[in-house]
Amino acid sequence: MRRALGLCAAVALSLIMGCSEGFESASLVENMRVVAARVDIDGKPGRANPDPGDTITVTNLVISPGSPLIEGEPTPLRPPPLQWSLLACIPEPSVLPVAICGTVLECDGCVATPPEDELALPIVRFTVPSEEELDEADATTLVLQGAICANGPPAGPEAIFRFFAGETDDLDPCEDPANEGRFITAQILIEQDPDDPNDNPVIEDVRINGEAWPPPFDQGVPRDFPSTGCRAVAGDDVVVIGGGPAQNIELTATEDSFQPVTIDDETVIEEMQISWLADGGSFEFSFSFITDPARTALVQWVPPSFPSNEGTLVRFTFPMRDRASPESSAGANRGGVDWVQRGLCVVSPSSD
Repeated sequence: MRRALGLCAAVALSLIMGCSEGFESASLVENMRVVAARVDIDGKPGRANPDPGDTITVTNLVISPGSPLIEGEPTPLRPPPLQWSLLACIPEPSVLPVAICGTVLECDGCVATPPEDELALPIVRFTVPSEEELDEADATTLVLQGAICANGPPAGPEAIFRFFAGETDDLDPCEDPANEGRFITAQILIEQDPDDPNDNPVIEDVRINGEAWPPPFDQGVPRDFPSTGCRAVAGDDVVVIGGGPAQNIELTATEDSFQPVTIDDETVIEEMQISWLADGGSFEFSFSFITDPARTALVQWVPPSFPSNEGTLVRFTFPMRDRASPESSAGANRGGVDWVQRGLCVVSPSSD
C-alpha cells in the first residue's frame, strides 16, 4: 500500500470512515479495512471523550471479507490474524492533513507482533496526560497512530513515523509488502465541557424486513467462521435467496444518543451517521443520517447473485458516529462511536 492508498486509510477514525455517497464500492468490503475506533473510559461508563488524567481503552474495529472453507484442511482464521505497531501521543502542531505524533505516551498493547491471541483486534490502553501537559502543548486531542497488518508484522516504527511526517511517500505499512496492511490515525477528542460530557451513542436494534435479525448470526459473526457452508449452521428457515429481492435493513439508535451541543453560542441536537458495510451484495447507498426526532435509518440491501448451494455467509458491519448537524456552524464530529455486526446465509436460487 503506497501513500496514495495510505492517505485514504490513515484518516482520523473519529471522523467519517466512508468515502462518499456516490461510490458503491465504499460499502463493499473487498479487502481489510479499519472502520472505527471507540474510546471507553475507566470509571466513566458510556463516556466518549476523556478528561485529563483518565485511563482509556481504544478498540480499533478491523474488518475483512470472509474466505471459503477448504475441504480436508483446518478452518482458516477469517479475517486473517493481525499484527500492529501503534503510538499513543500528543500531536505536534501541523498544517498536514494527517496528525504527527509529538510526545509519546506509555501504552499497553500498542505493539503486538505477533499478538498472543491470533483473533485479537488492536485494543490498547493508556492514560491521558494532565491538564498542564495538554495546555503546554496547546492540544485538544490525542492521537493513536501507526500500522495494522494481516499475516505478519508492520514496517518498523521509524519508517512509519517518517511516512506520517511526510518525509516519504513510498512506504508499505507491512514489513512484507505482500501482506495486506493499513496506516491509521485515530484522533481522540479531549472533553471540553466536563459538566456536560459527550457520550458514545448506542445502537438499540437492527432489523431486517421489519423482523428481528434471525439467528445464529443475530449477535455477530465469529471471526474464524468461514464464508461458505453456513446453511448447515443457519438452517433452511433463515436463509436468503441469492439474486433475490432487496432486503430492508433498519437500524435504530436510542433516544439518549441524541445529545444537545452548544458551540459558538449555537445549540443543536446531535445527528447520527451510519455506514453500511458488507462483504457481499450491494446497498443502495453507503451511509445514512438519523436526525432528531427520527430514531431509525432504513437502507435496502440486494443479496449477491452467485452464492453456493451450501450457503455463502455475508458479514455486515454498521458503525454509527455522533456529529453536530451540518446545518449549523458546529458541523463537526463529536467523537462518540458504536457499532454492530451481523451475518446472513445466502443460498443459490437453485437450492431445494
